[in-house]
Amino acid sequence: MVATRRACAAGVIAISPARTLALALHAGQEPATSRKPAKTVLTKGDGRLKPSKAKSTLSLPAPNPKNKPRSNGVKPVPLTLAPPSGWRAIWDLIVELRADRTAVVDRMGSEAISSSAPAQSRAYETLISLMLSSQTKDTVNLATMLKLREHGLTVDNILATPDEQLNELIHAVGFHNNKVRFIKQSTAILREQHGGRVPDTMEGLLALPGVGPKMAIIVLRVVYGKVVGISVDTHVHRISNQLGWTGPVATKLPEQTRGAIEAWMPSDIWADVNLVLVGLGQEIQTEKPKLLRKCLECSDPDAALALVARLGLDVPRERAKLAKGNAV
Repeated sequence: MVATRRACAAGVIAISPARTLALALHAGQEPATSRKPAKTVLTKGDGRLKPSKAKSTLSLPAPNPKNKPRSNGVKPVPLTLAPPSGWRAIWDLIVELRADRTAVVDRMGSEAISSSAPAQSRAYETLISLMLSSQTKDTVNLATMLKLREHGLTVDNILATPDEQLNELIHAVGFHNNKVRFIKQSTAILREQHGGRVPDTMEGLLALPGVGPKMAIIVLRVVYGKVVGISVDTHVHRISNQLGWTGPVATKLPEQTRGAIEAWMPSDIWADVNLVLVGLGQEIQTEKPKLLRKCLECSDPDAALALVARLGLDVPRERAKLAKGNAV
């Protein structure tokens, strides 16, 4: 154990042949041996982990060569899936890697923006932030929201703002022309049909132009404390398919993925899935050195390295870069 920690601190850790668990993960096969990690869950406070006595086997389903998300040719996903073998241990390991809450989404995502909004306008700001967030980086979304706050982000003020001026305020986000129209139409509906309040039902939210299930689920959870489903964005969609959590056939659209994972995933973790997987996906794409260090320092480095490799991280390359940096 001491030797392992020293190797971790140096940025280099040897993968022992005895670690059949991690090797099975990397190969996408069921391991002959298994570990029994403590179940970990995120708390609402500082994101630290709570251990429990749940027993599980860390394994990934065998990789399916066709298991690659696509954008069209949609077929319904059966909603009678059995829980994938070893999913709980995989989830616990991901939660451990995400316990620090240092991904971009943790600091600049719609939920972070919502938490800093004034109480009287929190619901409306959350809705607008989510409408702006599609096809937009979190950093750009945050900067745009700060502009809108300075302008006056209220139902009445947005309706009084000329379209051209609103477009100028949000021009940095993706599809800003469409979003001006959606924001104006949805805001008008809020004032005319809901007394200026954001609806607290899926039906009411989905009736707003530009609002889809992903946004509606987050609004209900963040603003009203209602957990009605799993919000699936591109990161959740991709990772769920990579892990084999969507069944034997790959899902092609986020809503298919939502139906597939909600069919077997316990509802008590639905609230955490989006933030945990979005942050992991961001770190795999843009914060590789930090993620690698977390893998090397976690409770099971071999399994963590195999997991992130399965999710697309070039582990040998990143370890070589880390070792080179430590040697300087």
